[in-house]
Amino acid sequence: MADGSASRIALKRLAARKTVGDSEGPGFVLSRHGAKLRRLHGDEVEDTLLLGGACSEVFSGPRLAQVLRPALEHQRRTIEALEKDDAAEPLSIHTSAGVPAALSSFLQCLEKHLPKSPVADGKNDWFVNLQVEGATAVWAGVEALAHLRQLASDDKECFLGVAEASYHGPMTTALGQPALPRWPNAPRSSGQVSYPVPPHSAATDFKVREAYLQQFDAFLAANPQVGVFLFEPQWGSSRLARMWPPELLREVIARCHAAGAFVLCDEVMCGLGRHGQKTLFLSAAWDLRCDAVTFGKSMASGVFPLSGVVILHGGNALAGAKLVQGHTYAGASTLAYLTATEILKTLPHWFGRANTLGCMVREILGPCEDDEFFRLYGQGFLWGGEFFNSKVVLKDVEEACHKKKVWPYIVASPHLGFMITPPMDIDQEDFRQGLERLKDVIIMLREKK
Repeated sequence: MADGSASRIALKRLAARKTVGDSEGPGFVLSRHGAKLRRLHGDEVEDTLLLGGACSEVFSGPRLAQVLRPALEHQRRTIEALEKDDAAEPLSIHTSAGVPAALSSFLQCLEKHLPKSPVADGKNDWFVNLQVEGATAVWAGVEALAHLRQLASDDKECFLGVAEASYHGPMTTALGQPALPRWPNAPRSSGQVSYPVPPHSAATDFKVREAYLQQFDAFLAANPQVGVFLFEPQWGSSRLARMWPPELLREVIARCHAAGAFVLCDEVMCGLGRHGQKTLFLSAAWDLRCDAVTFGKSMASGVFPLSGVVILHGGNALAGAKLVQGHTYAGASTLAYLTATEILKTLPHWFGRANTLGCMVREILGPCEDDEFFRLYGQGFLWGGEFFNSKVVLKDVEEACHKKKVWPYIVASPHLGFMITPPMDIDQEDFRQGLERLKDVIIMLREKK
């Protein structure tokens, strides 16, 4: 085990999720048992309850072992064959040579969960573009829909509509707003146009929803060059798990289609049943009729790299077209396919639990809400809490979480707060205890300021 000094030196060399030269950060993870996380923070061994992780995983403990077992057995057989210098199905293969045979079973399982297409049922010309992480899955979806837009419209110009504040990956290279220069002071023109988002009160106020639809209609009229729209049915870190009102989002998508635009729903954060609506995709539960939907790293448990976008129609129309958003090892891993197939077989048995246990969040943290300091958003196993008091800063939240021994997914920009994103099989008592500790964090910060 690394000591505190070695840990600080190593962390100082790593520039990721923290400032350059920062020797602290959350620390070295030493072990984990479900939500119980042991890590080296500074010179101290810290035991905390992990409620975060940013939707990077879906199972833990015996359930994780179960879905990883086929990949482990395949790896064992392949290694034995390699040692004997025998032929073996590859663990991974450069995509210029082909793809693993395990792709077939994965796609057969995935097809059962797809949202309905906005075009006539029965076309069955959906297809996927597989990637290794969520940001490029979104890029791949936008590229495919832009091709469809080009076929459907004489207007060759195609811009992308994104939410005013949105995050779909690293801000220097991924889509989302605000888009940052790829390096300091470099110009950047990404073809993105920001559309307005509904206020929080649109969830309960009919007049606010109607006013927003008028505002969105005005946006469509003023920006006919926007041929693809990007929506998060339930936002991730940019809006701390806030949800679109389902009926409002359905209407907005219908108006995008009426204007000749295509729609991609990014479910890297809220998908794979985390939303608690007993479907794999939230787009299916809400009948959004989008044109494409993404999935993220949890698809292969978070252990293996696999993400992607499903284009729900248009495969026949795009036959022969070359989509260039791809990588050498995007969709190349046999181990990822085997694990993803097991997850798709297992996960439906856990869909209801996200809603049942997710109600505890509202029960325990709901009483902390007020109009001046803290607000809670979310559903299922995807929740967010936002701090409004400008005197509360990121360091305050981190220190309070360390003190109370609980660790959500802490977010600093564009809004300060946290997200709750546990695996689907989190122990009920650990979850309750973690939420009680998080409640203490909120109370502690309110009293401090």
